[in-house]
Amino acid sequence: MRKIRKKQAVVTAWMLIATLGISPMVSVAGVSTDAENDHMVYTEVNNQKNGKMVQESLDIENASPSDAKVGADESENRENSSLGDDTEHEETREDKKDGIENPEYGFQAESAAKATPSEAIQEVQEATPSNAVMIAQSTNLWGGMEMSDHLDGEGTKASPYQINSSKDLKLLAYNVSNEEVDGYAGCYFILTRDVSLSDSASWLPIGYFTEIGDTEPHPFKGNFDGNGYRIYNLKISDTTQSYAGLFGSVHGAVIENLTVDGQVNADSKAAVLAGEANDSEIRNCISKGQVRGVGVIGGIVGEAYDSVFLECTNTAGVLGGTDASGNQEAFAGGICGSAQSSFISDCTNDTTDSYSALYSEGYVGGIAGNIYETEVYNSYVEGKVGSTSADYIGGLVGRMQSGQVKNGRFAGTIGASTSATLKTAGLFVGYIEGGTVELGDDLAYLYTDSEDKYSLHPFGNKLTPQIRLEHHIGAYYSNQRDYSLYQLGGFTKQTNRYFYEELEEGVLEIGKENVHHYAPSKTGDPVRGYLVNIPAIDHGTLSVLESQNNFAKEIDWANPGALAAGTKVLVYTSPVNDTEAEPPVYYELEPDSLFWTADDFASKELIQSGAGEMAFSMPDKNITLSATYRAMTNGVILDRNELTFDVEQIRSGSRWNSQIGWKVTDPQKLTATIIPDSAANKNIYWNVKDTDGSSTDVILVDENGVVSVNTSAKWIQDLIKAGVTNQELYPSKKITTEGTGYGTVTVTTEAGQKRASAFVTVNFKITDDTVVPVSGVELDQAELAFDVTRTLEGDRRNPSESYSVTPSKRLYETVSPEYADNKEVTWAAGDMDMLRVDQEGMVSVRADARWIADLIRTEEEANRENPYHQREAGGSRSSYVTVTTKDGDKQAVCAVNVSFRTVDNTVVHVEHVSLNQSEVKFMVEKLMTGSRTNPKVEYKVSQPQQLAATVTPGEAQNKKVGWSVADSSMAAISEEGLVTVKRDAKWIQDLEAADAANVAKNRYALSTASGTRDTIVTATTEDGQKTASCKVVVEFKTTDQTTKPSSPSGGGGGGSSSGGGSSSRSSAGSANGPGKEKGDWIQDTVGWWYKNQDGTYPKSCWQQLSYNGITEWYHFDEKGYMQTGWYTDTDGKVYFLHPIGDGTRGRMYTGWNLIDGKWYYFNTISDGTRGALFVNCETPDGYRVDAYGCWIP
Repeated sequence: MRKIRKKQAVVTAWMLIATLGISPMVSVAGVSTDAENDHMVYTEVNNQKNGKMVQESLDIENASPSDAKVGADESENRENSSLGDDTEHEETREDKKDGIENPEYGFQAESAAKATPSEAIQEVQEATPSNAVMIAQSTNLWGGMEMSDHLDGEGTKASPYQINSSKDLKLLAYNVSNEEVDGYAGCYFILTRDVSLSDSASWLPIGYFTEIGDTEPHPFKGNFDGNGYRIYNLKISDTTQSYAGLFGSVHGAVIENLTVDGQVNADSKAAVLAGEANDSEIRNCISKGQVRGVGVIGGIVGEAYDSVFLECTNTAGVLGGTDASGNQEAFAGGICGSAQSSFISDCTNDTTDSYSALYSEGYVGGIAGNIYETEVYNSYVEGKVGSTSADYIGGLVGRMQSGQVKNGRFAGTIGASTSATLKTAGLFVGYIEGGTVELGDDLAYLYTDSEDKYSLHPFGNKLTPQIRLEHHIGAYYSNQRDYSLYQLGGFTKQTNRYFYEELEEGVLEIGKENVHHYAPSKTGDPVRGYLVNIPAIDHGTLSVLESQNNFAKEIDWANPGALAAGTKVLVYTSPVNDTEAEPPVYYELEPDSLFWTADDFASKELIQSGAGEMAFSMPDKNITLSATYRAMTNGVILDRNELTFDVEQIRSGSRWNSQIGWKVTDPQKLTATIIPDSAANKNIYWNVKDTDGSSTDVILVDENGVVSVNTSAKWIQDLIKAGVTNQELYPSKKITTEGTGYGTVTVTTEAGQKRASAFVTVNFKITDDTVVPVSGVELDQAELAFDVTRTLEGDRRNPSESYSVTPSKRLYETVSPEYADNKEVTWAAGDMDMLRVDQEGMVSVRADARWIADLIRTEEEANRENPYHQREAGGSRSSYVTVTTKDGDKQAVCAVNVSFRTVDNTVVHVEHVSLNQSEVKFMVEKLMTGSRTNPKVEYKVSQPQQLAATVTPGEAQNKKVGWSVADSSMAAISEEGLVTVKRDAKWIQDLEAADAANVAKNRYALSTASGTRDTIVTATTEDGQKTASCKVVVEFKTTDQTTKPSSPSGGGGGGSSSGGGSSSRSSAGSANGPGKEKGDWIQDTVGWWYKNQDGTYPKSCWQQLSYNGITEWYHFDEKGYMQTGWYTDTDGKVYFLHPIGDGTRGRMYTGWNLIDGKWYYFNTISDGTRGALFVNCETPDGYRVDAYGCWIP
C-alpha cells in the first residue's frame, strides 16, 4: 500500500468516498478548554458499507490559547466548505512550508511563540488514540449483474461458443475480468444474431478490471467472429473509465466480421470496439455511433501494440480532448488513437454525416492519431478531420514517429486549417517527429481528391520542398481515372496510365500479401482487384485481358496487374517455335495444361483450350496462371502422350470365403498422325515395353493402337498373393494392397523409323469389403456401487437441503472377436426410477428416486412431535444395467447397488432470551466532612449487581450472550453480566461543578448536588441477535457534614513554602498556591528553581504556580530544583513532567499524551491524584491501557 504523506489523509479519504459512492459525514472537534490539552482536528468519514469509522488526525504545532482559538475557527470553516470542488489528485499536491497558507486545510501554520525559561522551541504532536486511519476495502465491480449461466458450444474452432444474447456477452465479460478463465486463450466464439445492449446502463467491457483499485485489466485472448451480425445500443457513460469499448483490453485475440454501434463516454483508451489491443488481429469490423474521451481514443481501437487491422471501417464520431490534469497526451484517430509496432491495411474512416465528427486536442488523424513503427497502407478518409482545439492534424495520421504511410487517399477536409492556435497540419501527416522518416521509403503513393487542398502542406512541418514525381504524391480528379503528381509547388498531369494503375503500382511496390489490389471498373475508377500472377513459360506466350472493359490493360509476366472478381477474363497463348533448329522444332499447348491456381492452394480450375475462345471468371482471390508447351517430332505424333489405367479387385462376403470382382479402366485408343500429311508411306506398328526397355505383360496394345491392361499379369497376381498371405497372418486386418506399374506404348513409322511414345501408368489396389460377425460381449465390471448423501444445513426447524451423488461411472464393453466389424451395442437400466444409463455406458443414480423420498417422508412423520431431533434417514437398494450387441443380440449384465444416508449439520437456533431482573438501582453518595473551606471528600457507591440471561429453547447449541449498556459513561457491564456504576460519570461531574459554582459564591454554603439518571443494559444472543433489556437507575446525592471555620483568619492551606516534608498534595491546592504570595523563577547552572518573596523555596514537594497567566502543577526535588520527565511519587503513583523548553517546561501532564511514540493517559480529575498515570485498566473514554500505561490498540 502506498504511504500517505503528512497532511494528505483528508484528500485520500474523500477520494475513497468518491470511488465507493458513499455519503460522507465530517465532524471537527473544537479546542479543549483545559490548558493542558493540545489542539486536535479530526476528520471522520462514515463508511455506509461496513459501518466502520475512518478517521484521520492532523497535528498542529503548540501555540498560545489565542492561537488555538484561531485554529479551531479555521477548522470549522473547513468543515463547512465544499469538498466537491477539490479535483486535484493527492499525489500531485506538495506539502507547503511552515508559515505559508496550505489550501488543503485552510489554516495558517505559525511558528511557536518564544518563551522562557528555555530558548529551544520544539514541535510537540499530541492527539488521542483515535488517530488511526482505516481504509475501506476495494469493491468488486460485477456484483448483481444478470447474465447467462453458460454458453452453448464447446469453444473449439469446429464448435465455437455461441453468443445469442446480451446476457451471453455479460457472462463472457464477467468470466474474462474475474479470471474465471485465462482470457479464453485459444477459444472460439461466434455471434449468432444481432444483439442489443439496451439493458445495460453502462457497459462493463469484455477484458476489464475485477475490482475498483485494480491497476491492470484482465484481457480477452480468444477468437470472436461476429459472423456478419452487429452489437448495438452499446453505452458507456463513466468519464473516469479507461479501457472502454465493447472490449476493454484484448491480447493475442482475433476479432472479425463484426459491427458495433454505440455511445462511449469515457476517459482514455476508449473506442467503440476495443479500448486497447495487444498482439491482436482486428479484421473486417465496422464501428458506428460516437466515442468521447480524453487521452487515447479511436473509432475501432483506442490504443494498439503489435496488432493488425484489416478491412476495417469507422463511421463513428470520435470526440476527444486532453486530461484536465495535463498528465495524458491526446491522440484521436478514426481507426486507432495510437498504434505501436502495428499493421493497418485497407481501412476506411468516413465521418461525412451530420452526426459523425473526428476532433480532439493534441494529435488527430483520419486513420490514426499517432503511429510508431507502424505501417498504414491502402487507407481512405472522407469527412472532416480535426478542429480549432487540436495541436496537430493529419488527414491520415496526426503524428508520425516512425513507420510507413503508403497508398493512402484523403477525400476529406482539415478542420481549423487556418487556426492561429494550430501548431502544424498536413493533408496526410500532421507532424513528423524526428529525422528517420523519408520520402519514397516511408511516404509514397499518397493522394487527395483535389489539387486545391495543397494550400496545406502534405506533411505538416517537413519534407514538402523535397517531394518529386518519383515519390507519387498528388491528387486524383473527380472521374477517378485521371490524376496528377506534385513537384516543386506544382502539378503534372499523368497521361500514360489511369489512376487505378497508379494505385496498383503502389500495392506492388509495398509487396505485402494481405494488402488489397486495384482493378478498373467498367468506368475506369479504382475498385478492389485480385492479383493475377503470370510466370514466364518455356516455348510459349501467356497473357490475360478483362473482356469488354476499355480501361483494362493486358497482363503478362512482365506487366503484372489485378482484375475485379466476377469479371470475364480472356486468355491468350501461343507457341514459340524454334525454326532455327535442324530439323526445326515445333511446340504445341499440352492438352489440359492451362490452369489458374489460387495462391492459398485452396482452389484450382482448368481453362478450356481449343478452337474457340479461352476464358474464365475471375475468382475473389489472388491467382497464378500456368501452361505447358510440348515439342512435336518431325514424323509422327500421338494424340496423347500419357495414359492412366485403374485396376481394382473387390473382395466381399465372408472374410474366410471371399467373392472376387474386378473394376478396370476401359481400353484406350491412341491415334498416330504422320507429319506431313502428304507423306507417301504412312505405315506404322505398335509395341509395349517396361520403362527400362524390357518386355512387360501388364500392358497390351493391338494393331489399331488400342491399349488395355492384363489382370492376369504376374505383377498383379503377385500383389494379390502377398495381400492374402498377410491377412492369413493377421485376420483382423483388411487387405489394403496397392501398387503402381509403369510402361510405354511406342508407335514407329515404317518409313524413317520415326517414333512417338505414350507413357502408361497402371494403378492397382484391392478393396476388401469382407466382414467378421460378433460372437459375444462382456463388461469390465460385474457390480457398481453408488452413494447418495443428503446434507441438511442451517436451522433445524427449517433446514436447507442439498444432495451429493457419487459421480457417474463408465462401463466398458468388450465385443468378441476383437476385430468384429459391427461392435455397436445398446444399454438399458433395470429400474429407470432408481438409475440411468446413456448409450456410452455412463451409469448414474437419481437423488430424487421414489424410494429415497419414501425414507425421508417416513422419518419426518416419526419426528413430527420432536422438531429438534436430528435426521438420520438412510437405506440401500439394488438394480442392474444390461448391454446388448446389435449384431447377434449378445448380452452382459452389471449389478448396481445404491446406498442413501442423511448428514444432519443443522443447528438449533435461539428463539428467545429473558433476564432475571427488569430494573436495578444504584446509589452514589458524596460524603463531605471536616472544614467547610477544606473538606474531606469520600464517595460511597452501591455494590455491583449480577444479571442473568435465560436462553430458549434449551436445545439451542449457541447460548452465548453479549452485554451492552446504552450510556457507557453512567455504567458498565462485564462479559458475565455484572453491572457496575461509574462514580466519576460526566453527569455527576456536571452536578458537582454546578454545586461548586454555587459554593464559590458563598464559601460557607452547604453542598447540595444531587440527581438521578437511568440507562438500559441489553443482553444480545450471539445466535440470532435476540435481545432482552434491564433498566439501570443511578441516584447521586451529596451529604455535607462539614463545619464552618471558627474565624476567617488567613493561614492558607497547609504545606511549607520552603519545601522539605511530604511530597503529597491535596486537590485544593498547595501551600504556596496562586494568590498566596508571589515569587520568581530562577535558572542557575544546575537547573530551574522557584524563589518565594520571603526568600524561601519549595523542595521535595508539589507546587501549583502561575506563569504567563497559566497555572500548572510542578514538582521540586530535595534540593529545590524543578523536575522533568517521568516521576514516581511517594505513594507509588507515576507522573510525567513536561521536558521541553517551550514556556511550560516542568508542567504536569493530564489526559492523553504521545510520549516516545506511545500513548499514555493521566488523570484529569482533581481528586488528590490528578495527573497520575492510568495503568492496567480502562480509561474514562473507553480505551484499554497495559501494566505500563501504554494504550492497547
